[in-house]
Amino acid sequence: MENAQACAGERESFAEWESLLSESYVPLMADPRDEGTFHGRIERSSQPGFELSTISASGQRIRRTRAGIAKTAGEFLLVSILTEGSGLLHQDGRVALVGPGDMVFYDTSRPYHWDLDGPWSQVVVQTPLEVLLQQLGPGASPLPTAVTVSSDSAGGVVAGFFRDLARIQQSSPGHATVLAVNGIKLLASAIRLAAAEIPSDQPAQALSREQVLAFMRTRCADPSLTIDDIARACLVSRRTLYRLFGDVEDGLSAVLRRMRVECARTLLTRDPGRATATVALASGFASERHFFRAFRLETGMTPGEFRMLASSALAV
Repeated sequence: MENAQACAGERESFAEWESLLSESYVPLMADPRDEGTFHGRIERSSQPGFELSTISASGQRIRRTRAGIAKTAGEFLLVSILTEGSGLLHQDGRVALVGPGDMVFYDTSRPYHWDLDGPWSQVVVQTPLEVLLQQLGPGASPLPTAVTVSSDSAGGVVAGFFRDLARIQQSSPGHATVLAVNGIKLLASAIRLAAAEIPSDQPAQALSREQVLAFMRTRCADPSLTIDDIARACLVSRRTLYRLFGDVEDGLSAVLRRMRVECARTLLTRDPGRATATVALASGFASERHFFRAFRLETGMTPGEFRMLASSALAV
């Protein structure tokens, strides 16, 4: 169990609260919204597959920044069930207005921020995205981030479960652990229900995909380019990248390989006397052996055979 109390007039004290937020969840930044006395409290417990906490504090803005994301090793889904006060959650171009009893999801691998007024309290569930995605199974819809799940909806039943679980944790931790065994399954069900509320984003996905491809075309000749580099440059998570190219056989790595092979084909045709090792490096391959293997996979011939074929075609 952890708690923190501070005064808004004392920056170091509020910094202690910001530090506690980051230690309890993921690296975060916080700014007080109210003048006068500040108070904040967090109580946490570990359950099968997730962390359960209750948090209460004075009004503030809580921000998940790209700098904070870079400091985080894992990716998590956070689920907030408001029990007091109101707030606005901003993520993925959506804004969710959340009141008492409402539930909302947000992904720590992308920026978000909370605007929370007055005294407020939440029950928070934190689970690794990997655990959740295993439960959702292949072909799952995008996570319904910043979509309000109202207390009177079907998903509200799940919100009530976690709210009651946090209450039972206070008085009977052993009983709470027994009930928590089904927590991830219930959470996955609520996510499936909430995903139906997201407007179709196919045009946005198509635009994002073209942006990724455009970046890859300009950087594919860099042997050090990785999937993580592409994700950071395009301001998306690895999971989003894989989803955008989920219909491509062998995924995004195959797209990058084909771009590099196409670059090599151009160099081999344009400069027949250029050494194969130099072509490999200039096309983005880390080694000549890797280049030969990828080239044969994509074209059905070796670079030397392709060069001879290209030279014969030019001579005709």
